[in-house]
Amino acid sequence: MTKRGGAIVCVATVLAVCGALAFVDPSCSLWPFHCPFKLLTGLQCPGCGLQRALHALLRGDVVSAARYNLFLLYAIPYLLAVIVSDVMPRGRRQMRWQALVGNRYVVWFYIISFFAWLIVRNILHI
Repeated sequence: MTKRGGAIVCVATVLAVCGALAFVDPSCSLWPFHCPFKLLTGLQCPGCGLQRALHALLRGDVVSAARYNLFLLYAIPYLLAVIVSDVMPRGRRQMRWQALVGNRYVVWFYIISFFAWLIVRNILHI
């Protein structure tokens, strides 16, 4: 599969999942996945509440999305920048985007903040 074909499959999958989450409330249905980390440890991982937060965001309820998973709102701009830099055609613009999202300090910042969120949300029971 070419890079463009892979990108099309990725975008189609994301749109399908977002479409399903927009119409089905994960807190009231049986089909969503349950967090294996929470099932094993009883602690919330940084991704716990992600499905409910995405459902709230897709419905336009930013406040509820922040209550379900605050880290998601923090990470979405970076994730979108990574996707845009990967899909962009080769050239100067793509090099600028990759310099931003591929910068090791930015990557390490998000990795450290991910694990800090794991600790903070379990200490404060967020």
